[in-house]
Amino acid sequence: MTSFMVIFCILIPLAIAVTSKDTKTEPHISDKGSLPFRKAFHNRTYRLLLAGFATCGFHMVIIESHLFSQYVSYGIEETAASWAFSCYGIATIAGALLSGFFSTRLHKGKLLAFYYGFRAVWAAFYLFILPKTIATAVLFSIGLGLTGDATVSPTSGLVNENFELKHVATLVGLLFFAHQIGAFFSAWLGGLFYNIIGSYTLIWLVDIALCLFASTMSAKIHLTQKETN
Repeated sequence: MTSFMVIFCILIPLAIAVTSKDTKTEPHISDKGSLPFRKAFHNRTYRLLLAGFATCGFHMVIIESHLFSQYVSYGIEETAASWAFSCYGIATIAGALLSGFFSTRLHKGKLLAFYYGFRAVWAAFYLFILPKTIATAVLFSIGLGLTGDATVSPTSGLVNENFELKHVATLVGLLFFAHQIGAFFSAWLGGLFYNIIGSYTLIWLVDIALCLFASTMSAKIHLTQKETN
């Protein structure tokens, strides 16, 4: 952590030095303050993205905080569970690359609706239909990974399409703030529910409901932009 802190502290003056001569991106007085946020919250597409991305954080941190323990609770040996969980990480790389490719060719709202909807269906399929073996754990991990980071490309792309470039980083940062709030609640509630009922089923049911909600919100992005056009 100390090493990371030193690196980040070095980046601050470096960023100032690199951008100090870039007068073209300097905001006017009227653009300062909370103007980007006012514009964002009056933009229906951004509000829908905010609703979806908060649930994305909830979904992701169930995986990152609880999935390994869940596999072990099914009787899968810890080393095998670790290998199954590693497949998730590898699949997120492939999913992110594919999503970037598709985001340049398909409507981003439709992509998000598919990703969130797939998460809900895939989680329900594993919980209630598939046997709990190492093979199905690997399969489940790969399916989760393919949509794990896939939401980032269409989400940031939609922000870029709807707002000025100088505001994009700030507004994407706000989306990630909502993402992390969702992440906190899934990490906390997952452990709480497990202590109460002795399984992870309840947290996944909440996640399935939230993913279906996010899918619906994302589908409305396409309808919103269609009406605008």
